[in-house]
Amino acid sequence: MKNITKNLQKDAFTLAELIGVVIILAIIALLAFPPILNAIRQTKGKISDASKEILYNATGLYVSDNLDYYPKYNGNTYCVTINELTKGEYLPTKVYDSVTGNEISQDSMIEVNVDNGIYNYNLNNECEEYYKYGPLTKVLLGQYNESNTTGLVKDSSNENLYYYTGTNEQVANNYLWYGGHQWRVLEFNIDENTLTLITQQPLTAIQPASSAWETKEAYESSYINTWLNDYFWNSLDSSIQNNILDSIFNVGIYTDVDEIMAINKVGLLDEEQYKRAGNTDSFLDIKDHFWLGNRYVSSYVRCVYNDGRLFRTSVSSAFGVRAVIKISDITITEGDGTLTSNYQVANKATDTNNVQVGEYINVPYSGSDSACGSDNMCTFRVVSKDSDSIKVVLNGLLPTASAYGSSTTISTSHTIYTPLNTFVEGISDTYRYTGNKIFYIGDYPSGSNYKDVQNEILGASVGLPTVGEMFSGNDIDLSTSSTKTFVDINTIENPTVSNYYWTMNGYSSSLVRSVHSNGHLSDNSPSVAFGVRAVIYLKSGTSAITFTGGDGKAQKPYTLD
Repeated sequence: MKNITKNLQKDAFTLAELIGVVIILAIIALLAFPPILNAIRQTKGKISDASKEILYNATGLYVSDNLDYYPKYNGNTYCVTINELTKGEYLPTKVYDSVTGNEISQDSMIEVNVDNGIYNYNLNNECEEYYKYGPLTKVLLGQYNESNTTGLVKDSSNENLYYYTGTNEQVANNYLWYGGHQWRVLEFNIDENTLTLITQQPLTAIQPASSAWETKEAYESSYINTWLNDYFWNSLDSSIQNNILDSIFNVGIYTDVDEIMAINKVGLLDEEQYKRAGNTDSFLDIKDHFWLGNRYVSSYVRCVYNDGRLFRTSVSSAFGVRAVIKISDITITEGDGTLTSNYQVANKATDTNNVQVGEYINVPYSGSDSACGSDNMCTFRVVSKDSDSIKVVLNGLLPTASAYGSSTTISTSHTIYTPLNTFVEGISDTYRYTGNKIFYIGDYPSGSNYKDVQNEILGASVGLPTVGEMFSGNDIDLSTSSTKTFVDINTIENPTVSNYYWTMNGYSSSLVRSVHSNGHLSDNSPSVAFGVRAVIYLKSGTSAITFTGGDGKAQKPYTLD
């Protein structure tokens, strides 16, 4: 044992020798550290060629599998996140770079351009703006935070479903301009890549049915369902129709909304959806009367009142109609989702032939009555289209109110035609279809189908909105300028002239239908002076007029050449 100890002592380093070794190693480290650090800096944030090959192969499979319905970012270019690849099991749950050893962020994006079956890839270039402009579900998802109790929140029973709740201050960036209408996003599903939308404005005001529906069949044949899935549906461009999905609408009694479920392309908001959004003072409360899809009892239908309360009223009342649809995801190219800068897809018309119903057009005005402001441009909204013209309604009122006339059945000799004729003379024949067109002037008494007004017609070159047509309700928000809730007041012509405007239709032998600021159709004596909302026809077909600018939204209407 002593010999072993002696040998170990003989072979051991002295303290001086150990200190010398440490000093030498420290000098070597100081000399070597800068190039090592520089090499790390050069590698950090980069992905090796081997890792890129793995990512690109996975991305190619993903895009190939989803080519028919995955949203395109621009042209034939797709943006795919690492998260989408891992979620679809094209990659493991976590992906690491083979050089740096660092995990590759789930938010990293790969840009794929597909041209005749050839795939070209780039990592994190134009797709860096993916969450600003790209598939709308991904854009909206950027608003989500786990701590949210208002704004965008996640459904507690479905991890893929997100919905909005709260006031307009809390839900200020879910506005979408799509297919000629301004919508609010109700919810979206990131697994299905679908969004459910409701029109921000009431599109018309009608009586919903002859009696409250108690069966699916009764709802299917109701006036309001026919309006939504016949009149409104047929007004949409085919490109929009092709992107609207069949959806289940809960139209049962208000205490059990899914007691009756109807499958349609277009439907109504149900009471539970309104409550989920926040009820009174929520972003769905537009301080206007509008119908819900649920009955109260056999003779009453549920509605939202102008003060935001859930209420019930007789089917003989004529309230606003707001359409609800579900669409496949779309690619956003403009906007920030606010009231004055809606999210928007890249789809602009070039002339009056390919304009969409609902889009806005600025028409030059030479009249001396200052009907259309200092810019001498009248803003109209497209109501309908035919083979040689488009029907448009003034997006506002003429500068003075007018009595209707001596009779409830209107003619071109009525008092109200004096301001109408004066107005139309200020619009050049270059733009205006000058021949007579049909205006429906039939009565709309209590309990009527909106189609009943078509039993009488008037041939004229200018007129008023007709009950049941698009934008024949309170879509311009006739409330005072300080309380307007769902329009940008700067886009309305003469917004404070009146809180009523006349329609072409009578109510009875002594009363005429008018639109009220609360969003319902009223009935008044023709001797009363109310607002005048002009309707004219613009040239289309072989005489189509070219647009020189604008994008068709209220803030930037198309401008006629």
